[in-house]
Amino acid sequence: MEYFFELGFLSTRATYYMDGIVVYFLLLPFLVGFSIFLAIQRSYKLHRFTQALFFMLTTVALALFHYGIHMIEDFEALMSISSVSYVYGYSLLIVQTVLSAVTLILWLSTRLFAIEDRRRKGLPGLYSHSHKRSGRKVFLAIFLTTLSTTYLYWVLYIA
Repeated sequence: MEYFFELGFLSTRATYYMDGIVVYFLLLPFLVGFSIFLAIQRSYKLHRFTQALFFMLTTVALALFHYGIHMIEDFEALMSISSVSYVYGYSLLIVQTVLSAVTLILWLSTRLFAIEDRRRKGLPGLYSHSHKRSGRKVFLAIFLTTLSTTYLYWVLYIA
């Protein structure tokens, strides 16, 4: 377990687990895209499973990311090493936190509506169009969360 807190595999100042989290976020849009592809191919059971899995993994990854920044590695210390100003880094942290929260709320609401619509025999079928629209919004939010998390990682551990 101690190797999680050693220097990571991306050759930055980040720890091993932080590198793993950022790699997960870089892969997340592709993983979610694959899950959407499963729905297009009418593999709805596998789509539901992958969406639930990615939602839970993303929630845990975001929690660990923020816990690591605030509790383990100390945000102020990270910003003192960074070449970016503290105010800019702190503003970016706030934007990333809000964006992450909005993404998780959108994703959860889409999942809950999908579960309820499926129970009422509306998915696939009657509510497919609105589910697809919600899914597009969630995918955009996931993509923006990926960008903001990766950029915050760059500011804290590379710049």
